[in-house]
Amino acid sequence: MNRKKLLVSLLLGTGMLCSSFLFSTECRAQDQQTFSKNLAGPPPVRIAVVAGGGSGMEQDVVDRISSELQNNPSCTVSTVNPDWFVQCNIMDKTDTVGGSVRVNGTVVIKTTAGHVLNTVSIQTNKQDFSLTPGMPVNKALQDRGAREVIGSLVDRARQPLADAIGLEMEVRQKLLTAQNLGDEDRYDEGLQILMAIPADSPHFQPARKMIAKFNMEKDAMEFVQQAKDLAKEGQYTKAIQVLKAVDLKSKRFPVAKALAAKYRAALARRTPRRSPVAASGGANASAQLKALDAQKKALDAQRKAVEAQEAAIKSKK
Repeated sequence: MNRKKLLVSLLLGTGMLCSSFLFSTECRAQDQQTFSKNLAGPPPVRIAVVAGGGSGMEQDVVDRISSELQNNPSCTVSTVNPDWFVQCNIMDKTDTVGGSVRVNGTVVIKTTAGHVLNTVSIQTNKQDFSLTPGMPVNKALQDRGAREVIGSLVDRARQPLADAIGLEMEVRQKLLTAQNLGDEDRYDEGLQILMAIPADSPHFQPARKMIAKFNMEKDAMEFVQQAKDLAKEGQYTKAIQVLKAVDLKSKRFPVAKALAAKYRAALARRTPRRSPVAASGGANASAQLKALDAQKKALDAQRKAVEAQEAAIKSKK
């Protein structure tokens, strides 16, 4: 018997130890997930650097810009599902008749949705002062003009591109912080961050939508709390009316629906019902009236019979 008790005690103790270990492990996992969520920043900007024309000179610009962007931890150079396009164009406008060499270069930074973030342009003009009419334009002059445009274009695009990436990461961090605050029902703090996003940002419209959502959730939270306060005072009808104002898209709509059902049940319990005794009393009264009416008719018949007998006796005299 003692061995059985000892075995049962050991088994129970082992089970409790396992449960405690699993619970502790689960708590650590949840804490780690929360910790990771708080530390996780926005993802890097995916940028595709592409040649926009067919002159062949753009590829040198593409290679130089791509090489510099690879050293920036805030972006990833990739043509797979990019967030932005950096489009490079170089056009040669050589005039063989006038002996002039003109090269135009442009770098356009834009989102995949077509939102232009910045544009950098450069142009070079060189004149070939050949004394022999009709001679081809100096090839070395053309090459020098193209190299100048390529180098200057990369230099000019460097800072605007870095500024655009920095601003993008800043806005992404604001959106992420605001979303985390919204998950914690800290809507006023989240709204203050979202209102600071400028109108020229490609995230302006998403920020406006998040602002509308936060205002809706803030109102829903206030409606639910107001309904609870009214219910504590026993004003269930007013509480139900307030809960009807909670938006269907709010995450608090299921809570509002459950509270409304609860308050309706409380109202039903409070409403006085018609007692069976009163109902039976009404039925008895109706029966009594019918009986009295029948008795009245019987008395009338007896009175008429007596009057007839009385008239017959008087006629014999």
